[in-house]
Amino acid sequence: MENPLVLVIDDSQTIRKMVECHLSQAGYRVALAADAELGLQMARTLQPDLILLDHQLPGTTGDEVCRKLLDDEQTSRVPVVISSAMRNRAFAQYTEFANVIDQIPKPFTPELLKSGVANALQTGAMVVQAQRTGCAMPEAVGEVHDATLEGTTQAFPLPMVLAFLNNGQQNGRLTLESGNDRIRFALSGGRVQAVYSPTIGTERLEETLPDELADLGPLLALTLGEQQDASMAGLVKMLERSLADPRRLRGLLRFQAASLTYQGLTGVPGKFSFEPVTSLPPMFQALPLQLSVAALLVDGTRHSRGRFDPDEWGQLVFARQTARGGNSDRAGLSNSEIKVYTLLDGTRALRDITREAGLNMIDVIATVHGLELAGMLERRNPSSTEAILALDDDPETVRLIQRVLGPEGTNHQLKVVRDRVAAQLLMRRQGFNLVILALDRPDQEAFFQACKRQNTAGSRYIGIASIEDENELARLDAMGLDGVLHRPVSESDLLATVKHLLNVDRATMAGVA
Repeated sequence: MENPLVLVIDDSQTIRKMVECHLSQAGYRVALAADAELGLQMARTLQPDLILLDHQLPGTTGDEVCRKLLDDEQTSRVPVVISSAMRNRAFAQYTEFANVIDQIPKPFTPELLKSGVANALQTGAMVVQAQRTGCAMPEAVGEVHDATLEGTTQAFPLPMVLAFLNNGQQNGRLTLESGNDRIRFALSGGRVQAVYSPTIGTERLEETLPDELADLGPLLALTLGEQQDASMAGLVKMLERSLADPRRLRGLLRFQAASLTYQGLTGVPGKFSFEPVTSLPPMFQALPLQLSVAALLVDGTRHSRGRFDPDEWGQLVFARQTARGGNSDRAGLSNSEIKVYTLLDGTRALRDITREAGLNMIDVIATVHGLELAGMLERRNPSSTEAILALDDDPETVRLIQRVLGPEGTNHQLKVVRDRVAAQLLMRRQGFNLVILALDRPDQEAFFQACKRQNTAGSRYIGIASIEDENELARLDAMGLDGVLHRPVSESDLLATVKHLLNVDRATMAGVA
């Protein structure tokens, strides 16, 4: 398909040369007119896709040109972008013209010019039609009406959506709208083949480009887009032949994908839509990535150059998160990154994991943070040195104790048993700071008294019972318990009682010392 034609009507030779240079490099055809009369004539004969119009022209103004364009049926539907140093003061004169869709304030940078033209070409025809007829515009640019999956990342976080598509081995394109950014993920078999953006400028990626890829930075102007024309395909083949090491081009594409994935995940929530589009931009057709989201986020964290305090991160504890609906895809992770992942068991601090892996702490932090963003890890409280034994046969109470005091909660050294034989064996093998046990029946009370007589480890005891009257409360008080929990046990009561008794123990030990 022929590239879009942009007609530039501007009396400044410098502006005309600049626009022609940068738009031609971006793949557009450019026609130039130095005055309004020639511009109107060229608009009729060339039928451009877009007109970039200067506000101040010799002998006339841009609004007069717009009026004449509208009055001529041959040019009335051509979108017009106004360019002026007067900015909003000039643009206010064009609000009545249905063919004016946007403005680019002078002086403009090459990136502002290219992004403004790209957006105008994408939306121009819709805007002109809407302004001529009074019909409604779509709520989002490029709104997908045949999407097989759509929603917002506020309700369904991006890693969850990508994991779902990965587990289903889906083929297609996921588009994320985050603020003013539009980021696209091309998937095949559920894996990421390409990540690109028609709205993000090269300067946002060049500032974090690794030194070894710095000389390839100018190629980002091509790899970020999604042009599908024959000239782009030819350019890709030429690059493959001319580069001494094609792996560096693959490295640039991976850097781009990682940086965009990280920006998309850490940016503001937005809309997403997935559609069964199978074509890739030409650059990625030659060099598809075949990567997991986890690998991209680890790379993206490393490229982000974020500041991570090694002392703070070294104290954190992480555990592998079980993937829902399938296994966690790890394609593209290095051997050292997979090693770190397998060592994260939810009990040891990150500094200990780093020491065992024999790696640099900064590299380990980048790996862990990327995997955490991908939903493959969860943070845990540091493992407590205090041991707790719980004896109860009520399923609801047992689940509560495990959730509140176990690895997902305060992460104490928790042992939960349902019979007295198992409890006696454990108490012979080790000492417990706290013993939580049911005291609803006489035989349970007898077991408690026996444990207390034999207790040489200084354990404290918490009883659990249904307390329906004062007599029951008096019975429990007479046993000499350190704490009492009423059925049904609440999370807040359990936490408060355990915390109080353990703090008492620490205070006592400090006094002795």
